[in-house]
Amino acid sequence: MANPFDILPPHIFNLFTTQGFASLQRHYMAILIRIYSLAEFNRFGLARETVISEIVDYLREAGANAEDEIKVEMANQAPGEVDPVSTGNPKPEHTSASYLIRRLAESGWIEREQHADYSETIILPDYAFTLLEALRSIQEQKPREFKGQLYAAHQLITSATTHKDFSPTLAVSQTYENIRQVVRGLNELNQNIRRYVERATKQMEVVDLLRLQFNDYTQTLGPAYHALKTSDHVSRYRRDIVNQIREWLVDDNWLSSTAEELAAQSRLSPSQAEHEITQSLLFIVHQLEGLDPLLADIDARHAQYLRTSFRQIRYKLGNADGSFKDQLVSLAQSLSSLRAEGLDELPEDAPGLRQMPVRVPDLKSFFTPPQRRAPFTPDSIIVPILHPDDFAALHALTMQDVVQAFSPEKVNRKVIGFFNGHKRMSITEIPVRDDLHWLTTIIAYAHHPEVSYGLEVVEGEAVKVGQYKVVPFDLVKL
Repeated sequence: MANPFDILPPHIFNLFTTQGFASLQRHYMAILIRIYSLAEFNRFGLARETVISEIVDYLREAGANAEDEIKVEMANQAPGEVDPVSTGNPKPEHTSASYLIRRLAESGWIEREQHADYSETIILPDYAFTLLEALRSIQEQKPREFKGQLYAAHQLITSATTHKDFSPTLAVSQTYENIRQVVRGLNELNQNIRRYVERATKQMEVVDLLRLQFNDYTQTLGPAYHALKTSDHVSRYRRDIVNQIREWLVDDNWLSSTAEELAAQSRLSPSQAEHEITQSLLFIVHQLEGLDPLLADIDARHAQYLRTSFRQIRYKLGNADGSFKDQLVSLAQSLSSLRAEGLDELPEDAPGLRQMPVRVPDLKSFFTPPQRRAPFTPDSIIVPILHPDDFAALHALTMQDVVQAFSPEKVNRKVIGFFNGHKRMSITEIPVRDDLHWLTTIIAYAHHPEVSYGLEVVEGEAVKVGQYKVVPFDLVKL
């Protein structure tokens, strides 16, 4: 097999070897994951304006330090060729975003396609999809799921036996993949428990230990592993799967027909296909029969972590700062030192003795039957008459809140992201057309001088939006 570094661009990881500002690596990683989230289910590539808007949003959220660090890196770089799609007199954040796009393209994380109308589309190569998906999985820190995978493998093997029309090649390949994911996930879980044991033995406060126990570790071990030990237990499906696979391994007719089917679906010869099927079946049997020591090791590590964690909690609660006996000794030593100073009474700022107050029975201590409530009579609402100056001040504050919530720049950025490289978009293609609040805002700002889109009414029947009907129109990119 080829070395991955022979396939990847030679400078793809140079993007993260920034000097002077270690946080630049974080900014590049966050921007790449944002672009990946946009491109994951996009069919036609990302318009340059959409990527620019996403990077500008991130820079604003990251604060002034991020933009300052990027400007310093821009100043330290050797002057390259001018970006052919940059506009005159761009805003500072747009200049930084254009520089970041150029850096991502030079390192090989993205590719830029320029069309005949000088518009540009940003696409992610295949290796970038794979790398960014792995990086996003690390970012999310989701516990691995095991639920249902053994059951699915059992159903595949059973269906291949009972249903003649079911493909045995599909059953073997999918069962192999399910068993592979289960074993890989259990090995990962087994090795990660050791990390939690090491964290529990460090000098941590009781609150941190409890948070580690009931928040982090519980999610890592998780209900999925609990299902693997109960409803989806290995012993419920393993014997049926292993017995059926062993019957297939000694059935020459079944192996020949399955190999022919796999050879017809792939570029393998019948002998190579038979060898691959045999190896897959042997892998499934070997891994299923070797799960018991792995599960026992996980249980032992789990018990070791619980013992370590609770021992640390008891030690923290029972040390010199928390033991009741040691507190009495410390109190007696403090009183002796006060007596040695000649004080016969406690100082004024000393805490007093805490005693439980004695409560005597009163009328509210006995049972009282429920009483019927008086009918509710609301007060009259009186609308005051505002002074013109007060009305003007309230109007100005309201308009300020509206502008902060929906500024022309924010509305323009959201609408431009809808076009995705196209010049015209019908009302039926607007993603937020069912959101009447956003739709009316888009229509209201269509004639604003600071937005880069317009609105044209077209012929046709009215479009239903919620409980209303709207005259059909098109959004046009200016």
